[in-house]
Amino acid sequence: MTGEDGTVLYFGYGSNLDWNDWSEWCLGRGFEPEGLREVGPAWLPDYSMAFHYYSQGRGGGAADIVRNERGCAVPGVLFRLDQQALEAMDRKEGHPAFYERRIVHPTTPDGVEHEALTYTVVPAKIRDVHTAPTPGYEALIRENLERRGLPTNELDSALSGKGVHFSISQVFMYGTLMKGESRHNVVEKTTSGDMVNATCRGRLLNLGSFPGMIPDADSVVKGELYSFSDMSDILQRLDSIEGYLGPGKSDSLYTRAIVSVSTPEGSEWAWTYIYNGRDGSVIDSGDWRHRS
Repeated sequence: MTGEDGTVLYFGYGSNLDWNDWSEWCLGRGFEPEGLREVGPAWLPDYSMAFHYYSQGRGGGAADIVRNERGCAVPGVLFRLDQQALEAMDRKEGHPAFYERRIVHPTTPDGVEHEALTYTVVPAKIRDVHTAPTPGYEALIRENLERRGLPTNELDSALSGKGVHFSISQVFMYGTLMKGESRHNVVEKTTSGDMVNATCRGRLLNLGSFPGMIPDADSVVKGELYSFSDMSDILQRLDSIEGYLGPGKSDSLYTRAIVSVSTPEGSEWAWTYIYNGRDGSVIDSGDWRHRS
């Protein structure tokens, strides 16, 4: 989480996505805003956004994130904070009286899992009812998600106050779960739509009886994209198959992550599994079916 330069990795999901909001707050209180540096878009798996805290400063509900069912996910941005910016962020978030620090494990679009700091509402400040934000606060989050190419359906779900929502309902398969392969029956019994051919940035390794995809921006892996109506159920099955033990578990065989995939219709966000090792021979074709 702490870099060699002493900065701290931070996952932002609400008002801090907006540079002007952050900058104006800092300059009004004697802090230099440049201590916050954007890394890029990220997803926080198995969390949901909620509005159940009333902010006096905002005049309405303010965003929170809560641990939720397997397959939920919150879009946001990874930043690096220097020590002054971390002090400023603590004050801006009202740590520890209103929001408190929490260690989370977001993933970036290349499939890499990171350890990062974020802030969640302290239990004593959580209301039992949905607390709507002001239109301006909602627009601030929405516009900054859209500007970075991130979807707003998780925000919409939180604004409705209707409970569990799965922002991502698709899984990118590239090995034994594909059509005609040894484990496809797991997919075939649970998919809710037609298969779509897709590709993802990464390098494909031959591990013997199955493949593993690792991050590589210069290579492409070919696979299939499937949709599911019960994401919690299918991801529980796939987590078991892929040896994924949960966020931050370094001994997992694979990490479950949200990546950008390309289809004939355009780009989509999808869950997939990233291999945590580096052994195995490279499949130059990027296609498990054409691995020789």
